[in-house]
Amino acid sequence: MPYLAEMETPGIWTRVRAFARGERHAETLYAYRQAGAEIHPLLDATERRRFDLTLSGTSPFAIKRHVGLELVCAWNAFTLQTLGDKMLEADELADPDTVGFVPPVTLDQVQAYYTEVQLWLGYASQAGHDPEFDLPAGKLPARLPEWSPVEPCPRPHLDAMIAALKALRGHAELAMHNLEQTTPEVDAPRLARLQGQFAQALAKANYTSNMYVPNASLALHEQIEEHAKRAIEDLYRVGQLISYPALLVEGGRAATATGKTKLNRTPLPGEPGFDPWVMTDPKQVEQLRRDVSATRVIREMWDLDPDPAASVALWDDIRRALATGTAVPAKGKAGRPLGHYFCTPYCAIYEAKRALVIGDTPVPQGQHFTLECAAEGVRIGYPFKREVVVGKFQASAIDYCDPDAPPPHE
Repeated sequence: MPYLAEMETPGIWTRVRAFARGERHAETLYAYRQAGAEIHPLLDATERRRFDLTLSGTSPFAIKRHVGLELVCAWNAFTLQTLGDKMLEADELADPDTVGFVPPVTLDQVQAYYTEVQLWLGYASQAGHDPEFDLPAGKLPARLPEWSPVEPCPRPHLDAMIAALKALRGHAELAMHNLEQTTPEVDAPRLARLQGQFAQALAKANYTSNMYVPNASLALHEQIEEHAKRAIEDLYRVGQLISYPALLVEGGRAATATGKTKLNRTPLPGEPGFDPWVMTDPKQVEQLRRDVSATRVIREMWDLDPDPAASVALWDDIRRALATGTAVPAKGKAGRPLGHYFCTPYCAIYEAKRALVIGDTPVPQGQHFTLECAAEGVRIGYPFKREVVVGKFQASAIDYCDPDAPPPHE
């Protein structure tokens, strides 16, 4: 079945049929599916890297944390991309008259998968290029997005689960075989523990596949659905352990104070060395300092920020990306820097040279991004705004983000 990206725009009758059935345009989902093609070469490359390490005598249970994190993040992205892809394919097969449109429940479920793919790809990219990279506490082992609340799930969803289960099982079996072949005797007890968990997950997957019957009765459909969900969840979890076996003992520990690229944390207000202009485009700081209004709103931004540590954490993620070459100041067509964002803290606009994650915001390779922390309207009841802004930027007048006035779009 060809991807929508390779097809003509849906015709008028396809749109009419989709509208009559309450289906929604899936253009964004197909774009995500096309973008996810990079996952398979990434997974192959990370597995080759681990194989090369084991050939040199490194136990799979002793690989460096950033290598293990790259492997597990690649597995997570692969699993989520596979689930999303299989659901789109199953919908196409079940309803070829409305290809390019999907039921709302399918759109929401696939959107949840593809959104997390971006996150894990960013993490994998950072781990592959930054030996000091670590994930936030509690990220691993990761859980799948929530299943659709519709019970029973649509038949194409179940067909997709079975197809995804087959793909995940095949990859996990190969990875487990390679792990068994390269684990030294000293790590045999830990390997045995992992083998036990994998055998349990594999048994659930095989049981579900053997139970599956296309077009099953409603009662049987519901039973297969529950088994399929549990089997996929188990394979997702165990696949993370196979990718990075040290998770058996390390778990999802947080980075320590020096657990990422070695940068000192940016001082907070009231701490020695605090600079209110620290997040501002360094090429524009001197000019903005001479602007009385800009100086006032920078001070108000810090005074009214309910959690300055959260703002600084995002800024330190950007600093880390700059230090590792994962991000650089963005340039326009003439090769000159794009400059700073129009709102506080007047942060420079950056370009992601590789996929990365700032806070919880994935930034695809080649995308421009910046940081906004604004107290606009805070004194009259509006929430403080703190976000990583991703997209295309154009010239605009400076905004002084008045805490006593509503945001312009309100």
